[in-house]
Amino acid sequence: MKKIGRNDSAYKKKAPMPTEVYTEEELDAVENHIEKHFGAYANVFHELVSPDIHLDICIVDPTEERNYYMLVTLGMGAHRMNVPAELAACKLERAELAIALPPDWNIHENDAVHYWPIHLLKDLARLPIKDNTWLAWGHTIDSRVPYAETTKLTAALLISPQRCGRDGDVCPLPNGDEVNFYQIIPLYRDELNYKCDRSAKELLNIFGERNVGFVVDPQRRSALAGEDFTDLVMDNAQWHLDTLREKNLPVDEITAYNHLAIYLRWCIEHELMEDWFCKQYAATIRAVREHPADTDLRPFLRDELHGILMRGFFGGEGETFAQYYYDGDAPSFPSDIDNHALAYFGAEQYFSEEFDDEAYLFVPFDEDYYAAMAAIITQRWDAWKRNGGEKKGNAKMYEHEAPNDVAVAVMQYLNCGRADCSCEYFSPMTDDDPIVAAYSYAARRGVRDGFVPVLIAPSDRLWEILTMNAEAEKGAFEDYDFDAEAVAKYREKILAQPIGDGKAILTERLPMRFEENREEAPDDKDAEEFRETDHFISYWAYETQKTQPMILAKIPVKNPWEVFAYLPFGGWNDCPDTMALMAVSKYWHEQHGAVPAVLTYDTLEYSVPAPIAEESARELAAEQYAFCADIVEQGAAPSMTVGKLAADLKNSNIWYFWWD
Repeated sequence: MKKIGRNDSAYKKKAPMPTEVYTEEELDAVENHIEKHFGAYANVFHELVSPDIHLDICIVDPTEERNYYMLVTLGMGAHRMNVPAELAACKLERAELAIALPPDWNIHENDAVHYWPIHLLKDLARLPIKDNTWLAWGHTIDSRVPYAETTKLTAALLISPQRCGRDGDVCPLPNGDEVNFYQIIPLYRDELNYKCDRSAKELLNIFGERNVGFVVDPQRRSALAGEDFTDLVMDNAQWHLDTLREKNLPVDEITAYNHLAIYLRWCIEHELMEDWFCKQYAATIRAVREHPADTDLRPFLRDELHGILMRGFFGGEGETFAQYYYDGDAPSFPSDIDNHALAYFGAEQYFSEEFDDEAYLFVPFDEDYYAAMAAIITQRWDAWKRNGGEKKGNAKMYEHEAPNDVAVAVMQYLNCGRADCSCEYFSPMTDDDPIVAAYSYAARRGVRDGFVPVLIAPSDRLWEILTMNAEAEKGAFEDYDFDAEAVAKYREKILAQPIGDGKAILTERLPMRFEENREEAPDDKDAEEFRETDHFISYWAYETQKTQPMILAKIPVKNPWEVFAYLPFGGWNDCPDTMALMAVSKYWHEQHGAVPAVLTYDTLEYSVPAPIAEESARELAAEQYAFCADIVEQGAAPSMTVGKLAADLKNSNIWYFWWD
């Protein structure tokens, strides 16, 4: 990065030019617009290497009238973005970006603490080129991790430039085109979620109410953070009562207190309440401990606690665990309540109009319900403890590390083109409970929202396979550079092809397997010997006893077998190619409900709703042997046979495949 005078511009030099630049007339118009509406600038951060557009950043210094820095891009608008055809008349193809920084910001430091706003400007300016997409007012961009170690801001919202006068948001060009100016407002995770669930306008209304300024403050309070008492509220039955009444659901209003009562009872039984709470409500505490099955806490919650659970009710580890679990993303007690309702009613009834997205209110409130949820809460508690969650009040349980280069590359690969593939990154951890919980919640939401979740272990070898199959590699694999357009075309091609007959593929491969290995057809002689598999195993790094870095990708496809269009994992050694993977996965999904769930560079795991019935196990074992011979010939169990595999399948809801 080089600081230069504004007239020392790359546009005036004879050096090699980037592919897209303003004409001299356009450049003059944009420069004049910036000076008129944002302020005069004496310095520019000049880009030394410009592979596509030449992007300078103009620095408008603080003044008495504008006591903040304003950083404005110059060059982004030379590129015409891929705006939807129906919006062509709006002239949204060209844009420049701005961000406001406090007057004491160390603008010329290159460390991450001070440089991240400039990095953000550069990244967003090139995003439309890299992903063949467009940016406009109200768009949000999720970085997935905080911009720097000194802030928890993790996303960006584009709005109209602030305090730039009339017409400051649009710069007319001599040829009739327009360059739109947008200001970047960094967001917290909760603010991003609120905008996605509602709208940018509603979020900005809250910003106005809470006096959230447009000048970047890395330590500002979230606009959605409650005030005083409200900030301590974990849950409020009134929220659920309002939903019950608005939808006119045919359930008693006391059901709005069901899940609150379950959580409170579990915490009382495990002595996690604050001392003052135990003293003030001694009779209720004693009743729960002495006669738990006969003590209904719902009336107590309604009449004594006003339907509210507060963090202050819980002491020590109880409060910290509540912050982690009740208020967390994954695992999350409210999400576990919803997942239990799904398991209780089954998918068809859970997603029916009868329940109107509120199935949890229809689960009978009895000891079976409590026992099931208590087991889940205990599981979350044990995992939290194993991961050191109780140490030093660590509500988050573990600190997220920044994704490594290959993880970032894989997430960019999944999101290239027109894809909207939400990704969540997980650092290595001792207990995989947060990963499994996040996958489980995503699987439930995916049915409604139209995506299929897949857990991916990013690695250089997987990166090589993905880019090779999509014919998208650019140069050395370790550079993590790829052809986004090639990837998009590959996906379109694969998804447009007819899906083959998965059963026929397996039937054709099976005789070859037995002939090659001189094995007899499978029988049930090994039925007594089995391994039970009810958890994912392929993402563990056994040398560290921790999980590998993981990505939870929400693949935007309707059918589970279509995920391989985004993850073309096969076609090497004995692993079936992409079309065969899709065909077999379609067949197994239709027959057994199998869904591709975990992917590494050499393993694939499927999740199934239930273990296989005995009458189907032998046939399926033979199919899996045909699909992946290594799980038998080089299986983890000694003397693995197809018969033993059949026995495993009768006791497992995870299918594991590994190709050497």
